[in-house]
Amino acid sequence: MTMRSSGHTLAWLGHPVTMLAVALLLLNDHLLKGLWPGPITGKLSDLAGLTMAPPLLALLLRCPPPLAILTTGTLFTLMKTTTIGAETASWLWSLFIPSRVVADPTDLIALPALGLAWLTWRQTARRPPVRLPHAVLIVPVALFAATATSPVQPPPSATAVEVHGAAVVVYGEGAGGYASVDGGATWREWNGPPAGAEQSAACVQGDHQHCYRIVPGLLRVDESTNGGRTWTTAWRLPREKWLDRGFRNPDPLGLDADPVGSRALAVQTVPGEVGAHIVVVANGPDGIAVRDVSGHWRRLGFAPDGGFTAEAAAPLTDPGGRIGEEVWAAALAALAALLIGIGVDGCWRKSPVIFTIGSVLLLTGPLVVALSIGSGPSGISTFIVGALMALAGGIMVLAAWTSVRGSTQATEEASRGRNALVALLTFGGTLLPFLGWSAGWPAPYGLAIVLAMILAVTPNVWMIARKVRRNHPAKGEGPAE
Repeated sequence: MTMRSSGHTLAWLGHPVTMLAVALLLLNDHLLKGLWPGPITGKLSDLAGLTMAPPLLALLLRCPPPLAILTTGTLFTLMKTTTIGAETASWLWSLFIPSRVVADPTDLIALPALGLAWLTWRQTARRPPVRLPHAVLIVPVALFAATATSPVQPPPSATAVEVHGAAVVVYGEGAGGYASVDGGATWREWNGPPAGAEQSAACVQGDHQHCYRIVPGLLRVDESTNGGRTWTTAWRLPREKWLDRGFRNPDPLGLDADPVGSRALAVQTVPGEVGAHIVVVANGPDGIAVRDVSGHWRRLGFAPDGGFTAEAAAPLTDPGGRIGEEVWAAALAALAALLIGIGVDGCWRKSPVIFTIGSVLLLTGPLVVALSIGSGPSGISTFIVGALMALAGGIMVLAAWTSVRGSTQATEEASRGRNALVALLTFGGTLLPFLGWSAGWPAPYGLAIVLAMILAVTPNVWMIARKVRRNHPAKGEGPAE
């Protein structure tokens, strides 16, 4: 990009329409979203962002304006229509400011804003270019609008539940109180304060042998029919960690969400039927669970217009979603498997110091990079340090590997192919249980960890055993081919 074209790009960025989009983005993210959260203010940010992003992208990447517009539209479409696109955008944006991008195809309604960006570019292309010193005024404002967003507020949280006559009332932080007089089918606003402390256990009125209790930290309710001597599980949803990730607040300037888990319960007797009762459980940001008179349990989430509905309950599955941390772990496990294979092939024996230090740097660098994500602008330096550690480690491992190439049988093509295959199997074996966990099976996160460890270790044990047997054949056996 020439000096003149840079001047035209600055003129595009400083065009009144673009600067109006910058002002709208700042006003919407820092004020309007807090006053009127909802789809309208969300779409306003998309419209303003798509108008402002192409000139900023063209200036930062020094690419032609048409390419900047096309790139902006393509990336926006990918991150709004695919889970992997949204998670990738969240990861990249979090290098600069903690962010969370959610896939929502309805946001594509904002794409015509790219046409407005095109028109402003065509208009500025016919004007004299802006001098580069003016960038001191234009670029920082646009960058601040693109990265500085309003603090994300935590989701509402159900914290207590009580019986008030014919009504069951659920109280929550950020949600007020809601009452139901029809067994949890419908809910209306309740303005009264809680009468007492949260109840972790309660019995059916008139039948003190039939009781219920919550298990703190879990989405679980136990039931006893003998006055608490023995308990059985009445309701259980082993997806606390999954739901916690969905409610996680990515913005350190905002408040953290309450952890998901049963917080309190209440038992209401239904008049006119012997032993008939309902149970309502407050489950933090996940909403509530309701047991009706037939014994059927339902999970209800916070409805956008108030109250609780089954349709508003957070989804319990999203195949491939919310496992970014596990993808990192699988990649590091695969890298470790590859280094083990290279080391057993002779690198460690030939250059033990260089190979060991290089391997440590190569494995530690990505961990440092991962820690930098979500730490805001201060994390950029940590990201750079981690990247340099990984680069230095890679160079040292490559140097150690090159020193043994062609000098031992361990560097033959078949051996290198097995190393790559084991690394691939390790990556797949580590990630597969978590992919299943995101799809609903296994439901407990702990079981997914155990399966991942087994599947990750198995190919490495096979590789090491094969190479040990090849290098030290049993008596009467020739060298393994």
